[in-house]
Amino acid sequence: MNALAPGSENCLPIGTRLADFEITGVLGEGGFGIVYMAFDHSLQRSVALKEYMPGVLATRASDNSILVRAERHQETFNVGLKSFINEARFLAQFDHPSLVKVHRFWEQNRTAYTAMQYYDGRTIKDIVTQSPELVTEAWCKKVMKQILDALEMLYTMKILHRDVSPDNIIVQESGDAVLLDFGSARQIIGDRTRGLTVILKPGYAPVEQYAGDASLDQGPYTDIYALAAVMFFAIIKEPPATSIARMVRDPVKPLAERGLPGYSQEFLAAIDKGLAVLAQDRPQTIDAFRALLGIETGGEAPRARPTGPAQRFATLDRLPDAAAAAPPGAAAAAAAAKSPVTGPVKPNLSKSASGSSRQDPQARSSRRPKPETADKPAKSAKPAGKGLPPWTGIAASGVVMVAAIAVGLYSLLSKPSDTIMVAPAQPAIADASALPPPPPAPVPVAVAATPAETPVPGETATATPAVAGEAVAAADVLADPAADAAPETFNYKLSIKPWGTIYVDGKEAGVTPPLKKLTLPAGKHKIRIANPGFQDFQLSLDTSKNKSRTIEHDFTAQPK
Repeated sequence: MNALAPGSENCLPIGTRLADFEITGVLGEGGFGIVYMAFDHSLQRSVALKEYMPGVLATRASDNSILVRAERHQETFNVGLKSFINEARFLAQFDHPSLVKVHRFWEQNRTAYTAMQYYDGRTIKDIVTQSPELVTEAWCKKVMKQILDALEMLYTMKILHRDVSPDNIIVQESGDAVLLDFGSARQIIGDRTRGLTVILKPGYAPVEQYAGDASLDQGPYTDIYALAAVMFFAIIKEPPATSIARMVRDPVKPLAERGLPGYSQEFLAAIDKGLAVLAQDRPQTIDAFRALLGIETGGEAPRARPTGPAQRFATLDRLPDAAAAAPPGAAAAAAAAKSPVTGPVKPNLSKSASGSSRQDPQARSSRRPKPETADKPAKSAKPAGKGLPPWTGIAASGVVMVAAIAVGLYSLLSKPSDTIMVAPAQPAIADASALPPPPPAPVPVAVAATPAETPVPGETATATPAVAGEAVAAADVLADPAADAAPETFNYKLSIKPWGTIYVDGKEAGVTPPLKKLTLPAGKHKIRIANPGFQDFQLSLDTSKNKSRTIEHDFTAQPK
């Protein structure tokens, strides 16, 4: 990212001011976005500024805003814009040395922008082309170790990268590697326009990414294939054949059989293993791949910045079994409560969640009032030598307990999934990122109602009934047997080609793929699956009569 490129007519002019940023050059331009060099006048530093600009769908207007070329492209443009913003929101949560750091993102000029850290270095593609002598086994191992650490961090947040390639990894002058953006806008636009050649990078996409439905699962082994292909390119100076071509007759000669000087057989064999055509033949986890490569792990894993609950990418959410991220202060609230209700709180105690809670000053303050001391009135609060009423301590303990329960319930209910769940009496949710994140304030506020230095009795009496009312309401929900008994639901596998937006009883329920299952409450439902390029597919479904548990349709069989 240290070389300026000549900009096309789609690029903003040098000197253009966007918020606090002034464009000073063009770093690169692709089919779905433009990256500028910019100067941050607020913080007096240079940054990389990325603009959402899908040239296939839009063009630049005279006032520098983005104009969609045709009305039929508007919906696809909007979906790509939302994905662009979601990706920036997700990356902004992290401060990992091998993940691109996002400073800020915002909407302007009918599009969106992301201000990122400027990295002084070159992509692996440029290094291999311009300085191939730098590529050695030690260099490859260092790059792979750092990128594998970054991928492992993403997996704890239920995200696959799915866009690892030589032009998406930059090696700084210090020798440290950084994994750049996901290209999620490019992926989702390609999905909607049915252009697999656009969204996939030949040679680096494994065979499961070519599947247009959910028939082939994706996992860490998907990114492992791509990273192994990048190392193959770095060593051989050319990418491997496409995975689809290798399915028929594999023309790729294993690296371990080439007698390459300067590389150990163990290292080359590990790269070959990561490049296995079939997913089950590759290492299934990051740790397994590290072991094959002879890469040792050390130090504490970097933590996400405690800025709020994780945002979900509909197109990247493919790891349903990973641990969910906890909201800030969750672990601290659970520890302070010491409540018997440990079920819903326990999932929040993941490595990243507990790490972030220890760094959160607000969470640290929430640990001060302990239940055993809350029952004892503070000495400074004794008016005329008399203690506070005994119910004050009991109510305070109850408030802390309910706060912990609420945090646990939030953790369970906010876990992303590739299953669409339709509630019996509420409209289905198309994207978890569209949900307003529950405010984290109730946890510290509830605890602050009973600090170590007890407030004036009148203030306590005023604050307690309001919170106690919430406590009673929450307790009623938890104690209600009907609420504990989950309504009967039915799961239906989705097999829609090439893709479709699902509507259940008139309410949008999501997009498949990547969603693979539809969960419906008992009863009759009207299902409509829409794809703008084809006629809608509709069916009536009665869960008590329909024995088939698969909803399948191929739009390409009956085009408009």
